[in-house]
Amino acid sequence: MEEWADDPELWREIVNGNETAFQHLYRFHFTMLYEYGMRLCADEELVRESIQQLFVKLWTNRAGLDTVKRVRPYLLVSLRGMIYNKIRDAKRRRVTTLEDDYDFELVFSPESVYIEKESRHEQLAALQLAMEQLTGRQKEIIYLRYFQELSYDDIAAMMNISVKGAYKLTARALLTLREILHLSVITVILLLKTAAAK
Repeated sequence: MEEWADDPELWREIVNGNETAFQHLYRFHFTMLYEYGMRLCADEELVRESIQQLFVKLWTNRAGLDTVKRVRPYLLVSLRGMIYNKIRDAKRRRVTTLEDDYDFELVFSPESVYIEKESRHEQLAALQLAMEQLTGRQKEIIYLRYFQELSYDDIAAMMNISVKGAYKLTARALLTLREILHLSVITVILLLKTAAAK
């Protein structure tokens, strides 16, 4: 069932009015969308409202939906736009373009931070501190690449940058972490994968 949640067939079923498929889409992706939304905006009510409106809009407009090959990136892009539009419209924060000065929270889950070896635990704690020194865009791209495991094509589309720009932004973030932690880039990537593991 989990594989089906990102399957284009699921999308076709929703377009055809299959309520069971729609409910499965909602249940399977809600937590992921909620976690991503809360990293973009600390207003829980706004995030939950945005997710609800996203799914209401999907169901209401299902007959006119385009074919979607990859469901998860589509939902993330849609939620991201909806949250930033709400922030802008409510004038909670002036957001005209997503530049380096916006916030993006990247906090590891307790499950991912807890591991048996103390040395690895200390490295993860150091990684968490190092992450706080990255820009919002750098934190977001690390999250999308290593925690959500999205492709550079999907990330580029989400962040409205070129694929080359996505590679460069990721590389800059990894190099910054390497310099702060005094570790190799490979070790930094392994730490990120450890932190992302559930």
